[in-house]
Amino acid sequence: MSDAATRILDRLHQEALDENEERDWYRTGRIPCHDCGTTVRTETLETLPEHRCSQRQQARREREAKETP
Repeated sequence: MSDAATRILDRLHQEALDENEERDWYRTGRIPCHDCGTTVRTETLETLPEHRCSQRQQARREREAKETP
């Protein structure tokens, strides 16, 4: 498959994933944070409420650093 075809398929796949997340948010009121992976309840898709995202990311980086020899 050519690079252009691969990029198009990747973009379409990402758009489908985003639509699924929006559909799930509409039904449940919850959406995953793309930075830390935590699912949070929110009223709007414009901003997410405080959920200690930066602390979670820092903890993940520290765990990964300990695991890497």
